[in-house]
Amino acid sequence: MSAGIDASHRGAVGTLDAAPGGFSHGREVDGWNEGRALQPHDYLGGGRPLGDVVRAAGPVRGEALHRLALGSATAMARLHLAGIAGLRLHPGNVMIEANGQVYVAPGPRDSEFPSRDVRDWADVIVFAAAGRRAGEGEEPDLDRLLPAVRAVIDECRQADPGSRPTAVELVSILLGHSAAVSRASVDDLLREAENRLRPYEPPPYEATLVPTPLWRKPVFLAGTAIGVSIVAAAAVTVVMTSGSAREPDWRDVLGAIDRRTATFQVAGDGIIAEGRFSFDPDAATAYEMRLTCGNAPQAVDVSIVGDRGVAAGVPFDVARPQFEPCAQMAAASVRGYTSPHTIKALIDAAGTDVSVAPEPGGGLAISGTTTANPGAGPAGSPGRIAEEGPVAFELRLAGDGLPVRLRLQTKTRAQGSTVVETAYRDWREFEAVTGRS
Repeated sequence: MSAGIDASHRGAVGTLDAAPGGFSHGREVDGWNEGRALQPHDYLGGGRPLGDVVRAAGPVRGEALHRLALGSATAMARLHLAGIAGLRLHPGNVMIEANGQVYVAPGPRDSEFPSRDVRDWADVIVFAAAGRRAGEGEEPDLDRLLPAVRAVIDECRQADPGSRPTAVELVSILLGHSAAVSRASVDDLLREAENRLRPYEPPPYEATLVPTPLWRKPVFLAGTAIGVSIVAAAAVTVVMTSGSAREPDWRDVLGAIDRRTATFQVAGDGIIAEGRFSFDPDAATAYEMRLTCGNAPQAVDVSIVGDRGVAAGVPFDVARPQFEPCAQMAAASVRGYTSPHTIKALIDAAGTDVSVAPEPGGGLAISGTTTANPGAGPAGSPGRIAEEGPVAFELRLAGDGLPVRLRLQTKTRAQGSTVVETAYRDWREFEAVTGRS
């Protein structure tokens, strides 16, 4: 995908580096016990309002939006459990500081306010994702949201306050669990969310095939570490967690990946693309990318969830892309070149025609040859890699079984030999809501 906070956002709010992780208490809210209503800007940190940032630099997308949603929902749940509600969330009083934290102010207690906070939270997330508030012109298109976020928005915006999830239920759903949470498990649930949002420490990395890749640019690092806190009683730093080490079977690539996101960079076949995908073996794969194809002079932003895609703002069917503009066909090809389902299909189709050798620095080098169409996986996986001729592949796996690099070489009568290389980086665990998206 393209970064959730890209270069234009970085210019608007400064570098959004991760703040120190873990739970901490925010600024004391003087006057709460005196019963006076609080003014939002009495307790805001510095920085700029979320509304100004989004209007200046565009929407927040992909995993950055999921981290924003989960972190803010977790902090809201902590406040509600402490008896603090009436947060009056809106894009004007959610402030993004240069260190990545977001501050909002609480208001007076009222039995209606917790459900109102949940509704306001949903509207803020919709604004961050769509760039405009609900009710301002045409209803924002929510189909581009990650499934884990999209699943809760409609529930939070129901007209009947009693039908909306509580903040704790909201956190549970965003973590991929059911909405039912026992009183005894609430603290464990919130600790799970906070643990998932602790800063990620990347391992040492060997340079990849493409110089100055996307993930080494400051703009991308800014987009992958967005911090969230709510002033009064809760503060949460929002970043993805790193995967745990394991001793994998090299043929079980999907098992090694499990539920993870990764950045990728693709070069070849007239396509240059970079971005991030979110992979769940039981759900549709979501992609956010920026690509250049054919003779098109400018890069195009593309989002894909399953077979639904949007390229340069135009919806399309990824399974049946149009030849022109080239971005639709190119995006479908990128999905095929990068998908973990493709790697599994190649290994399975090659059978015994595979060689495996240890890498000097750890991991494995795997190579083999298979037919042009090794097969397609479930929703979100690719269709054909090539219409004719064999497909030779070279795959490098890290010591934990996660893909590092994939090189594909195809041969056709029309195009001759074509080589496409994909570099994978920054694998991180996540939880998603299982089901159709």
